[in-house]
Amino acid sequence: MNRSFASVIFLAVFGTSLSPIYGQAPGSDIESQLRSHYRLTKVGANGTVVGQAGSVLVIQEDGLVAIPASYVAYWYNTFKKDGHIKPNNIQHVGHGFHEAMGERRPFQVGEKIYLTDIEVTPTDVIFNMQSCGKCDSSVDPSYAPYRARLAFQFDKGYLSAADSKQVLETIGRVFGIGTSSSTLDAPKPPPPGPPLKLASVYVGAQAPADQLQLNADNSFSLHEGGQTYHGTFAVNGNALELNIGETNTKTTATIQGNNLTDASGQTWVAREQSARPAPAEGALRNEDIIKMAKAGFDDAIIIAKIGSSKCQFDTSTDGLIQLKQNGVSAAVLKALVEAGK
Repeated sequence: MNRSFASVIFLAVFGTSLSPIYGQAPGSDIESQLRSHYRLTKVGANGTVVGQAGSVLVIQEDGLVAIPASYVAYWYNTFKKDGHIKPNNIQHVGHGFHEAMGERRPFQVGEKIYLTDIEVTPTDVIFNMQSCGKCDSSVDPSYAPYRARLAFQFDKGYLSAADSKQVLETIGRVFGIGTSSSTLDAPKPPPPGPPLKLASVYVGAQAPADQLQLNADNSFSLHEGGQTYHGTFAVNGNALELNIGETNTKTTATIQGNNLTDASGQTWVAREQSARPAPAEGALRNEDIIKMAKAGFDDAIIIAKIGSSKCQFDTSTDGLIQLKQNGVSAAVLKALVEAGK
């Protein structure tokens, strides 16, 4: 029978919110993974940030030398295999080598920077960076931005088959992930919408005798095609997942407003639950009959009271059992049932 939850069994596959750089198999493209993990900042003349600023990193290691961005150059540094930074020389200086030498300064531990480019060679992972100025309260905002270039050294051939997590751990010895109050930072994502609300009971649109009942303890009962199934359910986004105990399988339905669409495309409609009417003002109720019985009133008086009053009795099986257990006689019970018709 190709119709509905129980007859369509499949394994749900879910995405992951983890950054793509973690959990990659060795041999993945390190550069593309790094670029997906760190958001680059585009800078123009004199270090002006162009468009949306990217990731903010925090310096965690001494010795990283930089020069003003006005030189259209980066001071070259190397993170050696022994775990120390060695300043090397200036690269691609536009003017005044000696002037640049005189204006160089080290980035301080705790100082924040933008990452402007990433390169990967057979032996190095290279970060180009610039001080982020406005986002760093520890630096005088009147200072011109400074730039530096840092090459992380690896053994030849290592990066072609490296575990990207190990590369990140090496980078993490120099750069931590920072936060920024700059208005250039990426906007915060909008808050999640209100949680989806589910009805307690759904019935099959094509087969109204079929019924799915969802309970408050995340258990369910499903009556379909003359068979009954039980199990647990969970909501994942706009998907309702049913774990069917009898078959040890899982099936999923899409939540669409007040309806569900199961894996075979069939629709299940929320059944409106009949609300219990509010007690009528001054109406005689079960608890009133119990009070009178316990007070010792004669059956004739109680029955007369029932006949002369507005009544709103619970005449369900449980309601009658409770009355009987509290000493209400059979004659009164009969009058109470008659009044409830």
